[in-house]
Amino acid sequence: MRADAARNRERIFDEARRAIAAGDTALTLNELARRSGVGVGTVYRVFPTQRAMLEAVLESSARDLIQLADAAEREDDPHRALEEFLRTALAAALAQPGLFTVLITVTDETDDLRRAKAELVTRVSRLLGRLRPAPALTGENLLKLFCGLIHAISEHPEERRAAATDAYLRLLRAGLAAGPAG
Repeated sequence: MRADAARNRERIFDEARRAIAAGDTALTLNELARRSGVGVGTVYRVFPTQRAMLEAVLESSARDLIQLADAAEREDDPHRALEEFLRTALAAALAQPGLFTVLITVTDETDDLRRAKAELVTRVSRLLGRLRPAPALTGENLLKLFCGLIHAISEHPEERRAAATDAYLRLLRAGLAAGPAG
């Protein structure tokens, strides 16, 4: 890649990261080109769609969740490990605009995000597999529930989110402790 093309690509990514971190998850590619000081065609070569831009920027946040799950797996108490993973992951997801959107979607445009989500499901499945009694819940289903928790908690005023997180995690813990329905 030519040096000027590499600089443009980095400038485009930096501006997309700034915009998304500021909550502008609906940033158009035309606006991204204007803010980056490059032509629209240059932006479209980096990101073919607005969704691909969102996925490319947030893929690293999905990978951060994988690292959180890996750290939780080293915890001796599997129930505490899962709860702390969920608590930390919820805080991270609530702080990262757009992450809910890319996690909840079934069809991804970028292979990197698709792979990251598959790895996350694998890691969460391993966390669930350590629980006794074994819950009737797959890693994929827990991630869908996780997305529901992100949405539910985000509906609370900022000052009540910690209490809402505690309440929802207590309900989840009680449901998992009950084991599979028989």
